[in-house]
Amino acid sequence: MNIQSIMVSDGFASVLLVILLVSRYMTRRNRRVDDHIFSAVTLLAITAGVIEIFSFMVDGLPGTTYRVLNVLTNSYLYMATVAIATLWVLYVDMRLYRNKEQLWPKYKIMIIASGVMQAVLIVNAFAGFCFRVDEDNIYHRLPGLYVIYVFLLASVCISVYTLINYRAEYGDVQFFPIWLFLIPVVSGCLLQAAFYGITLVWPGIALGITAIYINIQSQQAFVDTLTGLYNRQFIEHALYVMNTDYKSLYYGIMLDIDYFKEINDRFGHSVGDDALCQAARIFRRAAMLDARVFRFAGDEFIILMRTLDKDAAMHMVDRIRGEMIRFNESGEHPYTLSFSMGFAKFDPRRDTLDDFLREIDETMYEDKKRNHERIDRERAKAAEKAEQAEKAENAAN
Repeated sequence: MNIQSIMVSDGFASVLLVILLVSRYMTRRNRRVDDHIFSAVTLLAITAGVIEIFSFMVDGLPGTTYRVLNVLTNSYLYMATVAIATLWVLYVDMRLYRNKEQLWPKYKIMIIASGVMQAVLIVNAFAGFCFRVDEDNIYHRLPGLYVIYVFLLASVCISVYTLINYRAEYGDVQFFPIWLFLIPVVSGCLLQAAFYGITLVWPGIALGITAIYINIQSQQAFVDTLTGLYNRQFIEHALYVMNTDYKSLYYGIMLDIDYFKEINDRFGHSVGDDALCQAARIFRRAAMLDARVFRFAGDEFIILMRTLDKDAAMHMVDRIRGEMIRFNESGEHPYTLSFSMGFAKFDPRRDTLDDFLREIDETMYEDKKRNHERIDRERAKAAEKAEQAEKAENAAN
């Protein structure tokens, strides 16, 4: 591949990513950790595409300056590759689990290994065991590069395992087809490793990043940004599928957080947002593979489950209560959670969607009334006990 072809392929990839990055910042909303990781990967890919052009331009040119530039540019390219591989694994985990606190415990070995490899590449500039630049200022690969290839392969395997593990626990994932990123990236890396002189890594990464970006845009339209659950707009799609699936039965559960307003009033809206996120995690953990969880409105949620077995749907209700009890018993938050639930069956051969939604709404509010009466009685008893204890203490004094 001549320098003109390299300039076209890498230059096009870099320009494409610049446009994508500008578009992201023009339409940005909440900036979460996964957003920052995605931006970092994009910036690394943009700079690497430009720098690779210079690395080919200076290769073989005489003089100490060009030799130094040859070493520095190729060192950066491999360091950027290792960094992107590490960030990709963290990005996949954050997109799926949305829990930044678990990143270091889960991936500390990989992060440390990435740091070690960056240090090795710095040393390589002087020792030359991954690649070297000879006396004629010509770049040569060395066997040490296979360590980097193994690291890249491990990163791919870890990200795929993370997705498989998430699917086994929470079911299928919409709007995040990691294969659209991995296929062009892995193909470009393998081809460039096999045939020296061609440049396909950074165009492949650009294609992968663009594919993920397109799906992010779809996610922003159909996924609630706070909880990560499907939003009310996506319910319309799910209900359409239900209404045309005459071979299946569906069960729906509508859930409402009891006394959610008190959490907001007592602890503030940031804690209220945390309560919504914790409720979403409870529902995701409890939901089985054939169920989808939606944030319907405010502190109301809906779970749609395709099953012929009513007992399976009732089992999921029990799972939700079990996860709720475990959350409350943990004592990790300044509040406890309680849910009112409405339950209904939907048979597309005889039921209408309006009747189905009305039924789960009505049964949820009936359960809410019972829950509030029970909670109010418990609070009244607790207040009475506290008052009696205070009187007894005063009498003793």
